[in-house]
Amino acid sequence: MIKIALFLFFIFSFSFSNVYDLKSLKQKDNSLAKDYYLYRLFQKQEISKQEAQDLRKHIFRYAGKLRQELEKFIPYKEDVNPKYKACFQYGKNTILDANESCQLYRLNSLIFISSLDFDTKEKLANKFRQSNTRLSLILKAFNTNDPLRYIVNNDSYDNFIRVFNFFDKPDIAISKDFAELLIKDKAFSPLIQRIIIQKTHKDLRLSLLRINPSLVSDDLAFYLALNALSFNDENRAFAFFDRAYHTFRLQSHKDNALFWLYKISLKDEYLVKLAQSPSLNIYSIYAKELKNIPLKEFELLNVSSKKKVDFDMQDPFAWQDLAAKIANLDEASLEKMAQKFKSEHTLALYAYILERVHKFKNNYFIMPYFEYLKDYSKERQALILAIARQESRFIPTAISSSYALGIMQFMPFLANHIAKNELKLANFDQDDMFKPKIAYEFANHHLNYLEKHLGSVVFISYAYNGGIGFTNRMLKRDDMFKGGKFEPFLSMEFVPYKESRIYAKRVLANYVVYRLLLNDSIKISSIFESLVQNK
Repeated sequence: MIKIALFLFFIFSFSFSNVYDLKSLKQKDNSLAKDYYLYRLFQKQEISKQEAQDLRKHIFRYAGKLRQELEKFIPYKEDVNPKYKACFQYGKNTILDANESCQLYRLNSLIFISSLDFDTKEKLANKFRQSNTRLSLILKAFNTNDPLRYIVNNDSYDNFIRVFNFFDKPDIAISKDFAELLIKDKAFSPLIQRIIIQKTHKDLRLSLLRINPSLVSDDLAFYLALNALSFNDENRAFAFFDRAYHTFRLQSHKDNALFWLYKISLKDEYLVKLAQSPSLNIYSIYAKELKNIPLKEFELLNVSSKKKVDFDMQDPFAWQDLAAKIANLDEASLEKMAQKFKSEHTLALYAYILERVHKFKNNYFIMPYFEYLKDYSKERQALILAIARQESRFIPTAISSSYALGIMQFMPFLANHIAKNELKLANFDQDDMFKPKIAYEFANHHLNYLEKHLGSVVFISYAYNGGIGFTNRMLKRDDMFKGGKFEPFLSMEFVPYKESRIYAKRVLANYVVYRLLLNDSIKISSIFESLVQNK
């Protein structure tokens, strides 16, 4: 019935999306909306090579798909400082003839260093032994059978990351002292996060257990705690989580660490403190449930006013312009602007601005365009609303940096696939995803598919964000969402994609609140219990 209704909707009420040519787009301010429509022109092959020459200054975000399309016409050329252009005449066989400035410039490349013969590296290492000890040490290292081990043995922590990455990230055990030197390098933190979440480089990860917790903070401390748990070292994990808790600034992050302090120690004092948190997240919700404390840390915004607001909710450029203005306004100006949009028609904008007025300390929940959800089950209504709140804050014409579209942030390829291959819709244009009715109906259709294969709202959230292929591969692993002392919570921390990991937690918190608002409350503990898989 849903498919038939959706088909009839398109047949009788279809309206074409806005069509922008290159001339009209050039008149628009640079924004993600402008980038998106430029990309569409490239896709339709409506931009010539000559026209592409002048486009760089019209691009808001020179990256991703749009950059790829533009560089088909204008190949990327690495900017080279004119001062060093002459240095490229010196190769691996003539680098010793270059002046010192050119030698330093060429030796900045590990690929170039690796191409040099033994004697050349040795001569250059001796030359720079006093004036550039870091370079000299790298040159010496590349003259050994194990450059990374040479770097470690010589306590050259500032060279470790470069050499580690160059040699395809080999596993290596390091001393406590060297590990504590490494954490001073800002580039080491993302490397740590990656190998801990991927559970690779066992020797290196074991070495990280030795780090003094007092020397780290925030995310780094949290990830080192997870690393300790992966080796069943609960004492070390507790120490790192405690450090993370005391150094995190965001309350939601503090709550995450506090939750683990409770799970490891089982001390009620941590659970009580977590239940009192003003932050709305899955951990504070869980703690409130365990302590039988009502969930009240949110506000349902209902606006009865139907006043007409001079704003086109179907114009992506209007939203991009407004968002830019909002980002630059002070609190008083935001408060004034919020009142302008206090209307049922612009409820999403009103809530969006209020969040910023109150610096995100108030948890506002809205249910705009609910008339398009009324025929669905309460569970589905709550899930669609939970996803929409996380994806777009219900902004109908939201466009992401990857060109996900509308309230439900459908990727164009997925929207087009569903319309053409599954719903068999005629005259569909991906800009139709800016229409709330269509966005909700496509979401319901897609969620039917995901629910059939995944079941849990958490797994569905992973798939909605990262794809069902990614989710299925993760669930097939022997170390994810199977039985264990800290499951399913530990697996939720080890979800490979950071964006999906955070996304599902936020959607789940939204979902619990919306179930409550729809008079269909659910215990979050029951959702957690459903995540542990028998196979």
